[in-house]
Amino acid sequence: MAKMKTNTEEASQRREQALRQEKAEADEASRKREQLYTEHELKRQKVMVEANTTLQQERMKVDVYSEHAHMEALERKETEFCQQQEKEREQARGAQLKLRELAAKELN
Repeated sequence: MAKMKTNTEEASQRREQALRQEKAEADEASRKREQLYTEHELKRQKVMVEANTTLQQERMKVDVYSEHAHMEALERKETEFCQQQEKEREQARGAQLKLRELAAKELN
């Protein structure tokens, strides 16, 4: 009888030991899974930050190029306007000169 009790206690202890081992393995697997998830999430966030930074840099480049092109267009328009005004002044001077010449001929 004592031998049966000892065998039962030993079997019970083996089951408890097996359960503790199983729980320890499950906890370790869970910890590893959580660690992998955390590492993956950190990498994903790093990639997102890098992508966002690159996108912002590209947008800034586009803005600079756009502003530069806009300024060049304004400069061209201003130059064309000044050239047109000078042309009109020269035409007006030429017309005044012709009027003076005609007036001088009529007076003679």
